[in-house]
Amino acid sequence: MISRVIANLLDNAHKYTPSGGEVTIETINQTENVILKVTDTGPGISPDEHAMIWQKLYRSDKSRSEYGMGLGLTFVKAVVEAHDGKVSVRSPVKDGHGTEFEVLLQKMS
Repeated sequence: MISRVIANLLDNAHKYTPSGGEVTIETINQTENVILKVTDTGPGISPDEHAMIWQKLYRSDKSRSEYGMGLGLTFVKAVVEAHDGKVSVRSPVKDGHGTEFEVLLQKMS
């Protein structure tokens, strides 16, 4: 399920990043946690929408022309939380553009 979370975040980043843009993946290995960051240089998500993007079937006006049904981030949040993790969004990232999703998971003992 975690691999599907990563695939969903990468698919979204690719879908919303214009040609010539950039998608980056970063992993941070901490003592008790692993952090995964997926960052893109797309148009970004309005801060007013940050809480709403996790809701089932929610699609921002910017995303209505793209394929999808608005279930992906709901799935991401549910799976991450089922693994006692946390997922967050930061947008815009730089110069009014870009989005970064961060997934924090506890390491297995």
